[in-house]
Amino acid sequence: MFHLCVAAFLISMMGDVLADEMMTLPIGMLIEGVEPFVQDCDPKPELEHMEELFLNKEDAQQTTKCLRHCLMAQFELFKEGDTAVESEKLVGFMALLYPEKTDELNEIVDGCNQRNKDMGLNEMCEVAHSFGMCMLKEMQSREYEIPIVEQ
Repeated sequence: MFHLCVAAFLISMMGDVLADEMMTLPIGMLIEGVEPFVQDCDPKPELEHMEELFLNKEDAQQTTKCLRHCLMAQFELFKEGDTAVESEKLVGFMALLYPEKTDELNEIVDGCNQRNKDMGLNEMCEVAHSFGMCMLKEMQSREYEIPIVEQ
């Protein structure tokens, strides 16, 4: 999920001309793009954690899960004082890649928030990871074109 936001950000910076080419993303470019944001994350992530993040490893290490939370928090994607993700902000990022699907994306975000709530998740690293995996699975099941990360 987070690489979708990074891809959307990169597309917005580079313009529509590159949008088709951005559906395949070199992991090195993604890592370079996120490195300035990981400096204050605790625990401090290493290269392997950033790789796991962008490869959407479901069985990610705890540091990778905390990295996802750290990045989501920096982009203010969590509702104030809550474990739920702000659908308006997240969908705003994702609308750069999927402008015609904002209603459906809101539905997916709401569903993933509800799933985390139903699971009783409160630890923020687990919340962020579970949310990211839920978003990815929902988008895949609805046949979204998701950028491929090249190693």
